[in-house]
Amino acid sequence: MSEYGELTLHPRDDVIAGSYGTWTVTYTVGEKGVARGGTIRIYTEADSDRAMPQMDDPAGEDYLTVQAPIEARVGVLVQSLLSIVLIVNGRALQPGEQVVVTYGDRSQGGPGFRSQTFMEARHYCWVDVDVEGNGNRVTLPDPPFVSIVGGEAMKLVVNVPSTVSTDQDFRIQVKAEDAWGNPAMAYRGTVNLEGGTVQVPEQALTFSKADQGVRWMEGCRVSEEGVHRLSAEDQAAGLQAESNPMWCRKGEDVYTLYWGDSHGGQVADAQKIQDFFRYARDVAAIGFAGYQRNDHILTKQDWAVQQEAERAWDQPGQFVALPGFEWSAGTERGGHHNVYFRRHDQPIRRSGHQGLADKSDEDTDLTHITDVYEAYRNQDVVITAHVGGEHSDLQFHDPALEPAVEVTSDHGTFEWILQETLERNYKMGFFGGSDSHNARPGGDTPGFQPRRYAKAGLAAVYAPALTISDILSAYTARRIYATTGARILMHTECEGHWMGEEFTTRHHPCISAFVAGTAAFESVEMYRGLDLVYSHPVERGANRNRVRILWEGASRKTSYSGVIWEGQLRVNGRPINGVEKIRFDSPRCRVYDADEGGLKWYAISCGYRSGMILDLGGEGDAEVELVVDTTVIAGPKYGDRGINPPRRMTYAPAEKVGFHVSLKDLEAGPVTMEIGQLNRRVTVSLAPEEREAGEVAFDFTDSSPKPGINPYYVRVVQSDMEMAWSSPIYVDWVAP
Repeated sequence: MSEYGELTLHPRDDVIAGSYGTWTVTYTVGEKGVARGGTIRIYTEADSDRAMPQMDDPAGEDYLTVQAPIEARVGVLVQSLLSIVLIVNGRALQPGEQVVVTYGDRSQGGPGFRSQTFMEARHYCWVDVDVEGNGNRVTLPDPPFVSIVGGEAMKLVVNVPSTVSTDQDFRIQVKAEDAWGNPAMAYRGTVNLEGGTVQVPEQALTFSKADQGVRWMEGCRVSEEGVHRLSAEDQAAGLQAESNPMWCRKGEDVYTLYWGDSHGGQVADAQKIQDFFRYARDVAAIGFAGYQRNDHILTKQDWAVQQEAERAWDQPGQFVALPGFEWSAGTERGGHHNVYFRRHDQPIRRSGHQGLADKSDEDTDLTHITDVYEAYRNQDVVITAHVGGEHSDLQFHDPALEPAVEVTSDHGTFEWILQETLERNYKMGFFGGSDSHNARPGGDTPGFQPRRYAKAGLAAVYAPALTISDILSAYTARRIYATTGARILMHTECEGHWMGEEFTTRHHPCISAFVAGTAAFESVEMYRGLDLVYSHPVERGANRNRVRILWEGASRKTSYSGVIWEGQLRVNGRPINGVEKIRFDSPRCRVYDADEGGLKWYAISCGYRSGMILDLGGEGDAEVELVVDTTVIAGPKYGDRGINPPRRMTYAPAEKVGFHVSLKDLEAGPVTMEIGQLNRRVTVSLAPEEREAGEVAFDFTDSSPKPGINPYYVRVVQSDMEMAWSSPIYVDWVAP
């Protein structure tokens, strides 16, 4: 028997992500016992989205029970979904006695405890013991763990390179995913490939246990110029997919388009950084990723482990591990920023040490973002702004160091920060990322995370080669663009100048744009700064048997600014035969109480459009009646005077709206109810006719440019509400 006790976890079998089960944690008291007032804390270090334990409904989900010697009067404090604390309120616990905690006790009819929705090779169960109750906690060594694995295959994904040359060998990825975006590790299906002009060595791929739901195929080719897509189907499982578009041109291009996630997020245990980069390269199929740990909780030891992992996974030409960290001061000191180095093994300069016990290098801290700019000026460093835990304050900006801003991530879509760069006349590029804590860079989904609402965005980079220097040079040149996660292909140029470039001309600017989508286009628009100057005609049509309801907007210009949409509708005159959900990124979003006459829904979004399409049966006119209640999300701190952490999400009741429209009304066009600031609105329309993904190419000549800098960029919205934004071309127009 050890001094401080021992811990067991049962069962230790693999856990399917998002599944319900029962797990028993048994603590055996050590030689020192646990005195009255002593505590036993049981927790996981992962930023899990597993269920919150409850103790008041024995027949309900996630029921938690504790068995201990009755005289010890052990109390339970559920601190969060990650941590519970057991407090000895009676007699001391004696050596050898046991405390048994059951997560998901099913003895009274409950379904069990919901596991987290993201894969994790080692989901640990840690225990800290304070045997005297004096605050001196000891962490038990060798914590038990379970592996969280992907579940049943619910969709296929096919990833191909976005740009290739004729007769150039390339490889493709075919992946089976579960409902939460994890690779479906138990998938054993056969996928048939159909590419037309895409030549693949094998027409059928059969998945084995070793594949873990992911297959790569080498030696693929395309001989014809143009845009190509590869389709895949598992007929037996009823799964099919189409790849992202691939643009093939003759000869070697100056630049190749690479996909990545420079703000891929972080994990609490540095030993899992290897899993982070493995997922990025092998599962998400991206070319580069940045591990960005919050600096004020990044220890010297963890920084060393991170740098070792970055060196190991950085393989020029195959995969780039971007060295760096997240400078993480509050918005009042400039807000969170990402710092990237062009070379490995650089020293870290933190925003503070508030989460660290070792403060021996506190004198190297940079406490304000202006200090960061000053410290890194004229060095091989790239800095980017974003909206995450604390949004970047763009009143502070150094154009020599800070070339780009992240406009979409797991936290939501933030067009307001894109617009702020234009209002301030900054020359900044746009990119997407994940900013996740789930070790799934390039492919994260929010699951049940309370502070994340959307799936991960992506950064698209035009670079001559896949190296740290070339990727960061592309950021510096603003030769990048952002998407909400779909691999939408986009290229813009003006008089031979690529997106991101600045040049001077006396001609009326003519901007050429090419976009190839992963779904049909909703809109393809050209902006000059904040002004919409051109909308490309998009074939839409309208289906009188399908009604689309969309909601969009954010609560405020800062972090944690989602909106909860709770609605109900009735359709009079025609039955509802089916419901198609649009961008229900989080499993908290759901449609319920649905029948042929109506339904209810609960959805969370932030800055992007989501919604649903009603398939109507019968014929003739019908009337749709809607009532929508909104709640805005906030994230205040409540420590001390409400200035310091910890932080809890709060929910404020906001606007309510009710209206009704007929199909005949909708034939005249969409009906929109404006609700509040930041584009909060509900729109009802006839759904567009279903169309396949396609391409658009156009030239737009601005007949009325403004003297001085004109930033031209393209904004794309698809019918599935995936979005993309090109970085601007900055045209300095001189009037003839």
